[in-house]
Amino acid sequence: MKKIAILCFDYAFSSVITGVLDLFSLAGVTWNRIQKEPPQPLFDIKLVSRDGLPVRCLNNLIIEPDMALTAAVTSDILFIPPIGGNIEKTLSKELLTLKWLREMHQNGCQIVSSCTGSFMLAETGLLDGKLATTHWGYIDQFKERYPAIQLKPEQLITNELSLLCAGGGSAWLDLSLLLIEQHFGHDIAVQTAKALVIERKQQIQTPYFTSHGQKYHSDTEILAVQTWLDAHFSEHINIDELGARYGFNSRTFKRRFKLATGDTPLAYIQSLRVEMAKKLLESSRQSIEQITQEIGYIDSSSFMKLFKKKTGLSPQTYRQTFSHVGQKTA
Repeated sequence: MKKIAILCFDYAFSSVITGVLDLFSLAGVTWNRIQKEPPQPLFDIKLVSRDGLPVRCLNNLIIEPDMALTAAVTSDILFIPPIGGNIEKTLSKELLTLKWLREMHQNGCQIVSSCTGSFMLAETGLLDGKLATTHWGYIDQFKERYPAIQLKPEQLITNELSLLCAGGGSAWLDLSLLLIEQHFGHDIAVQTAKALVIERKQQIQTPYFTSHGQKYHSDTEILAVQTWLDAHFSEHINIDELGARYGFNSRTFKRRFKLATGDTPLAYIQSLRVEMAKKLLESSRQSIEQITQEIGYIDSSSFMKLFKKKTGLSPQTYRQTFSHVGQKTA
């Protein structure tokens, strides 16, 4: 039996804490019951907090931990849920927790994080030089704070064996199943997923990305360009002429734009067009050809290739997954 400690702190996501608690508690139990076999619990799960005192989660639910950090030193796995409050304030309050995380890892404990919980794992320094992922909406903040980490925001899960990260939303489900597979084998993970009716996802979170974070910079001239592009991205745009309109020569414009946004001007325009295409696929019955023309392209084949490159899904699959209206996939 493996020992899991689920970290609890103020403004954490209670749904992940209780969800992880349920999932690991039922591994080896629900499937066995369905099969008329004796339950065989696989995990001993404890809720822990910095001082063992109750915590108030983001939704105001109060959770009473089983113990303080120092009483959970024999844990095999430590699970960090998402930070739902101000990230910097949470990290500054949990300095003792960060020290404990480093000590636990040094003693052989596997540490995993979900969504913005990756910030707490990253703050320990344990991820420096290693792969990590986080919620897509916090990519820029993560990159700025932890430049030594190889952030892979498109990935749903990054696996450094003793250090794992899951992306946003319900990625903790996939992470939990992966941990079950690592410790008890593929068959047990599949049985758990079947018993709890969990569909294992594709291993990317790019379909959820937006380009909004690319405006978190202080270059006012490039911001002006971005504001213009927001309104005119569907038009035919000459990159050099666009730069000249704002007083840049071609080379300086491309360099400044990439420095500010992380993208070339062309890649940024493509992202804006894909964003609009996603909205149209979600909310309209327009055909792929109509959407192609509306966002500024002529060739729907080229658009579909670009869309899949940016999101990991074809336009048709994206519409089937996210559409809010009756579908027309012509």
